[in-house]
Amino acid sequence: VLMTMRQKIESLTLFDSDMIKLAGDTASFDDEDALRSRESLRRSFQQSISAAVLVSLAHKRYERRRLAAMEIEKVVRSLVQQGELERVRAIILLLSDDYVRSTSEDARKGGVVALAAGAIGLKKAEETTEVKHCKDLILAAVVHACQDHNQRVRYYATESLFNVVKVIPTLAVQHFFTLFEILRSLYADVDLDVRSGAQLLDKKLKEVIVAAINNGSFAAEACVPLFARYVHVRNKPTKRLTLTWLQEFSGKLVGSPILEFLHLFLAGVFVMLSDPNSGIRTLALSFLECVLPQLLVTNNDFEDGSGERGVDFDKILQSLVTTMEHPDPFVRKVAMYWMSRIVKAHMSEEGKDEGKHVTAASISVRNCLPHVLPGILLSIGDTFHKSPSTPPFLSELSTHTLAEQTNTTLQNAVRHHGKAYVSHLDGFIIALHEELDSPGGLSARHPPAVERKPYRMDVKSDGSGIESTGWFRTDQSDAAEKDDAMMMSRLCALQWVVVLYESVVPDSLKAEYAREFISPIIHQLISSPPDLIVFKSFEVLAKITIPVPSEDSITTQQSTRQTAHPPSLVMNDGNLYFALDILPPSQRKLLSRDRHVFAVIINLHSHNNRLLANLSRVIEFMCTLQPPEFVFLSFAIELDRFVYAHDTSDDDLEFVSCFVQQMNNVMLTSPEAKDLRVALLDAIGDRTNNDEDRRRALLFRMLLHAFAHNLVATLSLCLWGGAFHTASMVVNNIDPLDINLLFYLEL
Repeated sequence: VLMTMRQKIESLTLFDSDMIKLAGDTASFDDEDALRSRESLRRSFQQSISAAVLVSLAHKRYERRRLAAMEIEKVVRSLVQQGELERVRAIILLLSDDYVRSTSEDARKGGVVALAAGAIGLKKAEETTEVKHCKDLILAAVVHACQDHNQRVRYYATESLFNVVKVIPTLAVQHFFTLFEILRSLYADVDLDVRSGAQLLDKKLKEVIVAAINNGSFAAEACVPLFARYVHVRNKPTKRLTLTWLQEFSGKLVGSPILEFLHLFLAGVFVMLSDPNSGIRTLALSFLECVLPQLLVTNNDFEDGSGERGVDFDKILQSLVTTMEHPDPFVRKVAMYWMSRIVKAHMSEEGKDEGKHVTAASISVRNCLPHVLPGILLSIGDTFHKSPSTPPFLSELSTHTLAEQTNTTLQNAVRHHGKAYVSHLDGFIIALHEELDSPGGLSARHPPAVERKPYRMDVKSDGSGIESTGWFRTDQSDAAEKDDAMMMSRLCALQWVVVLYESVVPDSLKAEYAREFISPIIHQLISSPPDLIVFKSFEVLAKITIPVPSEDSITTQQSTRQTAHPPSLVMNDGNLYFALDILPPSQRKLLSRDRHVFAVIINLHSHNNRLLANLSRVIEFMCTLQPPEFVFLSFAIELDRFVYAHDTSDDDLEFVSCFVQQMNNVMLTSPEAKDLRVALLDAIGDRTNNDEDRRRALLFRMLLHAFAHNLVATLSLCLWGGAFHTASMVVNNIDPLDINLLFYLEL
């Protein structure tokens, strides 16, 4: 059935219109004048060649057909020398009509062999319009025969096409796309002999096209859409053929013009690394090994300082980042290896010599760093090391190691040339937001893959359905591996937040930059991350919220501080900074520019009450990074604002009470709050009239204002601060209905 369909669809009608266009014959076969002209050409052909030769062309034996073809070659050569090109055209037309399209298999074989002989006879003819028409007719007839339903006819047609390309290379250059389509079909032929002939034809066609591109008679850019299309097809012979052509172009073309368009088919080549066919995997890896060294060249000619042609590293690296989401870990590893080599080659030398000329490739790689960062965050938690098919140059490196090396190189470049990345700050922020707003890492977005080898190919693109050979994602994975991948990815993202803040963000934008990340970083607490992530998160928040000396907000805040007696209202910024003057100068430098972090923490816990159980751990972490006096006073002021900003419902008051309870536990028992306990000890009971005692008393009153939402916290603070009269009043005014078992347990 398949052979019958091939005969109906391809053999007789597929290239008829192309033949007419190639030959430039626009006359209709229904035109009587055209028919009479063709008949006269037939008669002139019969006058040129004997009947014995015509009979021998359709003989069963190959030798007889070969000898007849040689006679036709002699006749064509003599006619060319005599300048009788019309008779040559008549011979070609008759061979095409009566032999190549004959119902006899032997006649079709003899026809294609004779056409190749005719091409040899036309080899030394001058390039005139008539000669071009004759060559086009020969090519059209042989191309038609390559689609014959008979295997032996296709084999002889392939052999004839090889001879035509060899003898008339300009014809192959002129009609390259038609020949490539025929070559693609012959490459996938069912017959072994035809495929062998197609390989020889492929080799010869490559030689012709490469020579034509190098001498300027053919443009490599014209082939790019062809390769960009076929590199993504599923047909294995087409994949193999496309890879061999890409490798030929990358290795033998002068100036490597194909590198300018590498990003168009790079993703398809990386996908071939996971192909079930080992031959395709080997070819894809060989091509990648051949191309990569050419991308690491740093001379100005290659980088195109004139602006005419250059490598688009931005799109290449974007393609690599997309490839890093592939389910096959080996594909991800090779993509990370590419990124690591490119970044090291064009970025590692950038910061060594300040006066050194920055190359065009370095500028191109620098401009795409915001696109590189998501790939690093994806791969830094990928612990894939090696598989049995891993090549030697990758055997000793893991994907995580490659990502760490690339990350270090990029961070060093950003630290050395921070101002050069200011224009890319938005891209960095988007990439970091994407990581911080997600569960984190590759395993959270794309579950790890397992290799399966079933027997059917009905699988869908998402991995569902009946399985096929290859790598597909699965939910069955180790929870510890997921946590490790999330932790490494998240730690890397937090580190980048600090690097950008210190090296790239201008002083005038530091406050706005910090506000961009306060909420995403704090909202990580919802997923209950490990202690390492929590501590690193608040360490980052402390660094990006502490103002630098050149910020204008510092002078504004300092002007609001009161050096004399504090105002009458307790919970305000003036009292806050007056009370914090109790700190030594080295500790005052650790104060944040505002209390936005504390407000976000309170709002987060108010909507997620289950997080209150871990609030004491969060406060302890914050007290290790900033003075505990500042931490507790900031929470006290923001709790006061929270109460007045919301309706005083029972749920809100209960939340504030629980929040204060956790603060009280940290203040009384945590080693991190030791300095606060020392400052509050007998702050009311043992007083003098100096400024330090007034600041200690103000610190007590401000905390008491917030601790008043919880009875036990109020009593504890009063007893510790020496406010025994206030404690007595609190005890005497407690409603007996408020005293229950929980109250006694808390007390």
